Amino acid sequence: MNITKIELINFRNYKKAIFDKFSNLNIIIGKNGVGKTSIIEAIYLGSLAKSFKTNSDDTIINNESNSYKIKIYYFDYGPKNNLEIIYDKTGKKTKINSKLQKRLSDFISQYRIIMLSPDELKLIKSSPNTRRNYLNIQISQLYKEYIHYLNNYNILIKNKNDYLKKLMINGNLDIRYLDIIDEKIVDEGMKIYNYRKDYINKINIYINDIFKKYDRNSNIFIQYVSDYEVNDKEKLLKELKRIRKKEINLGMTSFGVHRDDYEFIHNENNSKEYSSQGQQKLIVLAMKLAEVSIFTNDYNIKPILLLDDLFSELDEKNRNNIFKSINKDTQVFITTTDLKNINKRLLDRAKIFNLDERM
Repeated sequence: MNITKIELINFRNYKKAIFDKFSNLNIIIGKNGVGKTSIIEAIYLGSLAKSFKTNSDDTIINNESNSYKIKIYYFDYGPKNNLEIIYDKTGKKTKINSKLQKRLSDFISQYRIIMLSPDELKLIKSSPNTRRNYLNIQISQLYKEYIHYLNNYNILIKNKNDYLKKLMINGNLDIRYLDIIDEKIVDEGMKIYNYRKDYINKINIYINDIFKKYDRNSNIFIQYVSDYEVNDKEKLLKELKRIRKKEINLGMTSFGVHRDDYEFIHNENNSKEYSSQGQQKLIVLAMKLAEVSIFTNDYNIKPILLLDDLFSELDEKNRNNIFKSINKDTQVFITTTDLKNINKRLLDRAKIFNLDERM
């Protein structure tokens, strides 16, 4: 699957812009602030209907307007298709081939993306919530039902927390409600746990061999950390009953997959504590490339790879190793301020978009 054309209206600093005739390897060059990352952001939005830069669509709108529009054309082994995202004061609307979509879940992942950026290279040092969100995004690109399970689980946790807060104030409320909602939480939580465990297991099939291309004397794997490791409904319900008084006192659910995390184990040590900053970047890079292999080999999906200002973070050897690990059929978008960072052989086969020349 390849993107062939992007139209932007009142998106970031673009009042109106068209980018087309993309190849498999596309390099977007320009000074800081000219809109390189905005193109990557538009591609990301076209896949996931959300930005990686902000949670507020209002901040994406060009200052001189009150709405934005993205239209992305792509080719997928058949007729050309197009996707639209329109955001204004009435909210966000999505279209596939000009047909309005009733649910965002019907729109997302018409094409899949894997993104590498300086911020994402900090994944190891980030909070558990950031790591969970990243994992949720990747799994939701492969399984639409996962989004449904996750939404159900989050609603149940909110409802339980609301009731726990009421119990803090009024201990005479019916405690049996917690038995009912805990059973539903465990049912949804076990589904989420199994999807996450399976995905991390798949990453571990590839990540170590990829990492050895960057550091041949090291070993790496990802360790999933979850309250649901027991993976037994009766035992999980028993644990929730055991800690019920504690949860009532806290006024919140303190046990479940909403607390999940995963650790990068580098040479038998937690990378967060023992690996250098440079090693951590390479570990996250290896994970991302492992995900490209998962999408391609396990699901027969060609993801689009977005490399946003990544080359400034890596030396020449490691930049070259990225492309040795990527199938040449994979469509890649690279942003950079300087073509000197890029191997000449790559430049010879790339389509280059110089944004400085458009100004």
